[in-house]
Amino acid sequence: MTLDQLGRTREAVAQYREALRLNPNLTGPLNNLAWVLAASPDDGLRNGPEAVRLAQRACELTHYGEPLFIGTLAAAYAESGRFPEAVTTAEKAEQLATDAGLKKLAEANRQLLEFYRAGKPYHESPPTASSSLQTPSHRTEQ
Repeated sequence: MTLDQLGRTREAVAQYREALRLNPNLTGPLNNLAWVLAASPDDGLRNGPEAVRLAQRACELTHYGEPLFIGTLAAAYAESGRFPEAVTTAEKAEQLATDAGLKKLAEANRQLLEFYRAGKPYHESPPTASSSLQTPSHRTEQ
């Protein structure tokens, strides 16, 4: 995760993949890799179908109870062009975050919903550019 935070995303991807090779049920790396593959500003890193597979696995392991992971799944659906599923999933993430008192995460999912409802995936801004969408990262520190 540190590599990812430093903007060394390609190296982070390799480390997430290695962590998952060693233990394919690590929810943190599953989620973080799915988020990168869904929302990276780097076209060469994005892979919607793989992001969906990874995010679905993280959600399955947490019994679809972790709003952060569900939000990542919504982004993965959007990157794959599956916008109706992205909208429904982001709405669920927003509701779960609201119910859990996670106000910033709920607001992030509300903002992301606007992209999905417009038929657009969400891509993070490159590290050097400022983003007009102020969302907390959908990455976890696990």
